[in-house]
Amino acid sequence: MTPAQETGRPLVVLDGLLVNERPTGVGRSILELVGALAARDRGFRFLVLATHPGMFAPVMDAPHWRVLDCPGARGGTMRKAWFTQGQLPRLCRREGADLLHNLQFVAPVRLSCPSVVTVHDLAYRDFPGTVEQPRRGYYQLLVPRTLRRAQAVVTNSQATAQDTLRHFPELAGRVQATPFGTPSWVWSQPDHGEPASDEKPFFLFVGTLEPRKNLENLLRAYIRFLADQRALERPAGQVPGLRLIGGKGWRDSELLRVMDPLLESGDLEVLDYCGTADLWRSYRSARALLFPSLHEGFGFPILEAMAASLPVMTSGRGAMAEVAGGHALLVDPLDTAEMASAMDALAWDESLRQELVLAGPDHARRWSWEVTAEATCQVYRRVLGVAEEN
Repeated sequence: MTPAQETGRPLVVLDGLLVNERPTGVGRSILELVGALAARDRGFRFLVLATHPGMFAPVMDAPHWRVLDCPGARGGTMRKAWFTQGQLPRLCRREGADLLHNLQFVAPVRLSCPSVVTVHDLAYRDFPGTVEQPRRGYYQLLVPRTLRRAQAVVTNSQATAQDTLRHFPELAGRVQATPFGTPSWVWSQPDHGEPASDEKPFFLFVGTLEPRKNLENLLRAYIRFLADQRALERPAGQVPGLRLIGGKGWRDSELLRVMDPLLESGDLEVLDYCGTADLWRSYRSARALLFPSLHEGFGFPILEAMAASLPVMTSGRGAMAEVAGGHALLVDPLDTAEMASAMDALAWDESLRQELVLAGPDHARRWSWEVTAEATCQVYRRVLGVAEEN
């Protein structure tokens, strides 16, 4: 590649500032998209802005890719906000950016180049009590301005695209769903990990312990499920326990109060963030994944569980129903009786379990990050007026 050919490629700056050393949700999606974009030549140059550049090591030596360490953006919401609004526009001018893709909701209000913004969810609008301050106030102030300024808005699911247009109808024609894929790490895991013969069966929950995940209702439904099992005189050693895997969230005093008796009885196990190997063992060993969130923009655990041939119970609303695609047990996340009944079915109905087990891996494979990456590049080309290379 000659210097003239290299500089003739448009430069796309990717905001990867939210990726830390324990990626979940948004951070995981950024890593996946970057990896998929770098998997083949897209006709662009890419510059990834990072607070933990080592997380992007796989693309550091890829042709037409650079990773730039941005230590000024390390820290909490307000520090990243200051960097985004104050430093990022200058950085884009200095680097000669043709396009900035903000991969996490908010872009600079003043920017000399076009921008594309990814919307992961609009929980701060539909479920404001589930988004903590000061992040909620930051979103309320800047997300509307960011989206209205952007030349294109991409979303992680059709459901999020619909939510975006419901709240911002003036964006009609600029919103494009570029649905996410199944996290790639699952396809490199061993096809084994069945529970030990003496291990008590358990249901699994994966996600940050925060209000949006609906854990209080899930725990109350599980308590009801346990009471039903006692009434039916099920053998105690065969009744599934409940394992929660996820980092500590916020506003959890009531959650902890509900947890206490379950922890004391041994029916509940709470683990912190797990690496992929340990998480995979739980997916392969569990009886079912319970994921009845109030709201999700996508829902990686649904597809991770399906890839592991694990039956899934999730909410029959929004992106969760979209991602599940008819291959999960769908419930009303506010109806504890319905959730308890679904747990009973997942514990004892072998015909239902086998149907979900068999359908899961094929369904998970349909969600492709290559498709996401190419759809995203089509948005770049449209914004920049660049023809697709043959």
